[in-house]
Amino acid sequence: MAGHVRGAVMMPRLGAQDLVEIRELLARFGHVFDNGDADGMGEVLTEDGVVEGVIGAGYTIPGLQAAKEFTRRRPDTPDHNTVGTIVFVDAQGVVRARSRYLAPLGDGSVHAGDFFDILRRTPEGWRISYRISVPRRPALPTSPPPPEFFDAWRPQAGDLGVPRGDAATVQLVENAPRTAGTRFG
Repeated sequence: MAGHVRGAVMMPRLGAQDLVEIRELLARFGHVFDNGDADGMGEVLTEDGVVEGVIGAGYTIPGLQAAKEFTRRRPDTPDHNTVGTIVFVDAQGVVRARSRYLAPLGDGSVHAGDFFDILRRTPEGWRISYRISVPRRPALPTSPPPPEFFDAWRPQAGDLGVPRGDAATVQLVENAPRTAGTRFG
């Protein structure tokens, strides 16, 4: 696939079809994970993929097989709805996504937070190779990554692997979080 060069790094281009497939992948992850679809995990996660959560002491699920086992034994889960996704290619050529999630619970309350993903194109299509879930509301005891961790999910000028004339470029640039004083700013 064609790319463009920034510095010495060949940046992959993300076309409109890539963005559609990535957004569908991120939505599908919620369906697979929340519904206990262990067999479906291979459709959303790479073989070496890692899923982390930071509520309480946090957890790490290392690899597809562990994710399948975790999904099989997981009790009733909220329904994670993925919204507000930003997709970009960073200076090292890594495809990243940052999304918000809304998760209605059985009692009618709603949790909200952020997903931070690293994505990889495989022969079978786009897959998540890394995901961390960080809650925002309600305030819960967490063990979040250090503040500098989140810098990698703040797109900078030139990080967008989308041709400049593409409408998706304009949307991504306009929606990119850049202001200081935000939760991760």
